Amino acid sequence: MKCKKNGYWIRWTTTLAASLLLAGLAFPRFGYVQEKPEKRVVVGAVLDLTGPGAARGRHARDALLLEETRFNENKDSSVARVHLVTIDSEGKALVAAKAVERLADEFGAVAVVGPGGRGEALAAAQKAEEKRIPLVALSAPEEIFEPLKRWVFSTAHRATTAVSLSYFHVRSRGFNKIAILSSDDAMGREGREALSALAPEAGLSIFLNHKFSDKEHNFLPFLKKANLRGAQVFLHWSNGASRLALARARQALDLRIPVYLSTMVSRRYGNGSSSRSTEGLIFPVPRLFAVHLFSKTATDWREAHEFRASFLSRFGQTPDGLAGYAADAFRLIAESLKGANASRGKVRRKIEVSSPFVGLTGTYRFSETDHNGLKPNSLVLIQIKKGKWTLARTKNR
Repeated sequence: MKCKKNGYWIRWTTTLAASLLLAGLAFPRFGYVQEKPEKRVVVGAVLDLTGPGAARGRHARDALLLEETRFNENKDSSVARVHLVTIDSEGKALVAAKAVERLADEFGAVAVVGPGGRGEALAAAQKAEEKRIPLVALSAPEEIFEPLKRWVFSTAHRATTAVSLSYFHVRSRGFNKIAILSSDDAMGREGREALSALAPEAGLSIFLNHKFSDKEHNFLPFLKKANLRGAQVFLHWSNGASRLALARARQALDLRIPVYLSTMVSRRYGNGSSSRSTEGLIFPVPRLFAVHLFSKTATDWREAHEFRASFLSRFGQTPDGLAGYAADAFRLIAESLKGANASRGKVRRKIEVSSPFVGLTGTYRFSETDHNGLKPNSLVLIQIKKGKWTLARTKNR
C-alpha cells in the first residue's frame, strides 16, 4: 500500500506540475529558476610527486593549484571553468607517457602541463604528438625542439639560453680562455654540446673539455691541467655533489679562477653559507629564484612578487623555478581557452601565436618555428658573495 501510495503521489504531483505549467503558474512565479550547468574544461598535469624529483614536482603542483583558483575566481562568465587533473609520473618516463595518454583519452583534457624531468618530458612529448594534445613541458631538452614537435611547447629554459648568458658575462669581464667540465650523462652531454657550439660565436677558446662519470669526484687533476694550459674560466655543467667537489678542489689549490655553473642550482645553494668553497660561484637562475633581489615596486617584477607572496601565504614556503614554469604554462593554456568552444587544435594554435606572452619566468616569443621563445635576459645571473646571493656584475674587478 505504501508503495502504491507513494506512486500515487508522484503521479499526482507530476500531473499538478504539468497543469500549473500550462496555466502559467509554474515554478518561475515562485522564484525558482533552473540554472544551466557550468561549462568546464579539463587541464591535465603530469608531475613527479613521489619519485626523485618529488620536491620540485610538489612545488609545480602547488603553483598549478594556485593558478587554478586564481583563474576560476577571476574569469569572465563566458569562459569555461578549469578543472585541474594531476597524475603522478613517479619520475619515470613510461609512467609519464601513460599519464598523457590517460589525460587525453579518459579525462578529455584540452592540454597537459609537465613533466619537469628530462626523460619524462621526452616520453610525454612523444605521446602528446601521437595523441595530438598540446603539452607544455616544464623541462627543455633539445630533442623536444630538434626536430620541432607540432604539439609540444616548453616554458623552461634551454641549455643554449643559459650558456648564452654565461658566455656574455665571461666576455664582459675580458676573459676568452675557458675550460669545460661536464657529466657523462644526458644533461652533461646537452650542456657540453651547447658550450662547444656557442664558444666560437662568443669569441671564446676552449682549452680543455673534460667529461666525468658519476663516480668521479676528484677534480684536482682537471684543475691543475686547466690552470697550466692558461684557462681563465671554469664552466661546470651537471648537478648534484660534483658542483661542491669542484668548488672544494678549487679552494684546495687556492685558485682565483671564476667558476660558472649550470642552471640546476637549489635556492639554498651557498645562500647563507659560511663555506669559503662556494664563494664567488656564478650561475644563472630562473627569475622567480631571484625575485627577492629586486624591488617590489619595479614594474617588471611586481607580478612575480605577488605570485611569490600568494604562494608563501597558501603553502608556507617560497616557490622555486619549476613553480614559475608551471604557473606560466597554466596561464598560457588558460589564455588560449578564452573564446567559444576551445578545442585541442585551437589551444595549440593560440599558444603558437601568443607572442609576446609575458610570464613570471620572462617574455615568451612563440612562433611556428620556436616553441620555447625564451631569451637569455629571462634568466638572472647570480654570484655568491660573503655567503649570499648577489647580482653578478658585468665587468672584471
